[in-house]
Amino acid sequence: MLSPKHFIILAVFILFPATAFPDTILLTSDIWCPYNCAPDAEKPGYIIEIAKTIFEKAGHTLKYEVVPWSRSLKLVKEGNSTAIAGVTRNEAPDLVFPEQEFGISVIQFFKRKGFAWKFSGTESLETVRVGIMADYEYGALLDAYFEKNANTTNVQIIKAKEPLVLNIRKLLGERIDVIPEDKSVFMETTRSMGVLDKIENAGIDPIRSRKDLEESKLYMAFSPKNPKAKDYAGLLTDGLRQMRLSGELNSILAKYGLMDWREDFKDVIEKYHK
Repeated sequence: MLSPKHFIILAVFILFPATAFPDTILLTSDIWCPYNCAPDAEKPGYIIEIAKTIFEKAGHTLKYEVVPWSRSLKLVKEGNSTAIAGVTRNEAPDLVFPEQEFGISVIQFFKRKGFAWKFSGTESLETVRVGIMADYEYGALLDAYFEKNANTTNVQIIKAKEPLVLNIRKLLGERIDVIPEDKSVFMETTRSMGVLDKIENAGIDPIRSRKDLEESKLYMAFSPKNPKAKDYAGLLTDGLRQMRLSGELNSILAKYGLMDWREDFKDVIEKYHK
């Protein structure tokens, strides 16, 4: 027979299910600013700020730690962290994703100022040394080329806490010729390093299909090992919709000099979501 104490405990769990209790949500990711920047920075990244706003409204705490990308993926897949930011569905299909994306990323190519080269398809990459980051996704065509030529002079892969910073140093030191990267990330990083004037844009790998568009969407996703993963994803889905309607989303993005990605890529979205 249950004692009065046990009846009280049982009543608490019935009236207040597990999702009603405050949690600490551990998010691990590398620095990929403006999406996710330094945790102690005045602007820690717009994905971080959006997620923090949503989770705090639900009574939860978001704890963000910088970890190299490959290890971040391993931690979240194994359940040793709750979430990862700036991930695509192709990079980690087994994770639990919200319905709402946190951005759309299109790969552009960057070179040293004065270097005579322009991207015109994967064939054009055969004449240059490309620096890429381990376990990053660059789109189906580029990924196939990088995999085929991995760890050769033409395709140099690095793992690090801030791999883009290292690759930019290699670029300026003439150890590589080209870096493929999200434009916002590359511009923010070169600006913070004080080398923006030493770099030139060398072309873009455009979105050509609905499949490309879906592969370009960025998310904050959750560990399938976490029993509350679907609840957290649902909170982000609902919260992001509400923030878009209320204007909160635009207020956060404006701090980073950005606009709502659904407006920025409006023509592409309308073209491929018919």
